[in-house]
Amino acid sequence: MAQTSGPQWMLNGSVDGLIAAGRYQEALALPERFDVRGSRDTASELLVQINLAEAEYNLGLWDDAWDRLRDLDPLAAAFPIARAGLAQQRAWIAAHTGKPDEALHWWRRADLDDLPRNYHAEHFFTGAVACLGAGRHDGARRCALAGAAAAIRPSSKRNALFIQGRVAAAMGEPARAESLCREAAAFPYRAQGGDGLLLWGDLLVRLERRGEAPEAYALAIARDGQSESARLAAERLREAARRTRCASSDTSGP
Repeated sequence: MAQTSGPQWMLNGSVDGLIAAGRYQEALALPERFDVRGSRDTASELLVQINLAEAEYNLGLWDDAWDRLRDLDPLAAAFPIARAGLAQQRAWIAAHTGKPDEALHWWRRADLDDLPRNYHAEHFFTGAVACLGAGRHDGARRCALAGAAAAIRPSSKRNALFIQGRVAAAMGEPARAESLCREAAAFPYRAQGGDGLLLWGDLLVRLERRGEAPEAYALAIARDGQSESARLAAERLREAARRTRCASSDTSGP
């Protein structure tokens, strides 16, 4: 159970832990019932908001996530980690909401040296997604490989495979992309990853291996159940079931 009282840094740690566990709704609800104690910690306050934006966009609330970050720049200017985290989150959101130029702008504003070393991989993953949106496939591949090389945490190592799969899919290499996503799905770290598992299922469909796709979609729901990706995976499964029923009806005859 997450802590419900303590200093601001503890709130941030609890929010971060809930997000890592895929409990995005609980992360968003926690600050309202958390009793912050001790002196003001502006850096941790900012990191809480940056992390809550992640919870929102994982739920598919992209506009809410963007709005949450809107007025934080004056406070973040004094704290390198918050400044870099803010820019990187904006880059990620912009890349997923059809604003590739803005995504690249914000990604370049995020100074790698201002981020903890065990989060350097995520900086490159963000760059890969921003480059994909701008049609810069070679840049996306370089960022994906750099992210894989920089990965320290188990989640980062798993996500490096998904990101490389995403780049391969965009570059017209569906078989390689599917192989990378399959490897990521089998990686020992199993939390979250709904977007990568959704991509895996879609790649299997694209490769005309529809019979295997439900496994990938079911994993997205099981491992990242609160996410937007899980909702989309559930829609894919319902559509697959509908097609199966229709096919069965067509072959059964009068």
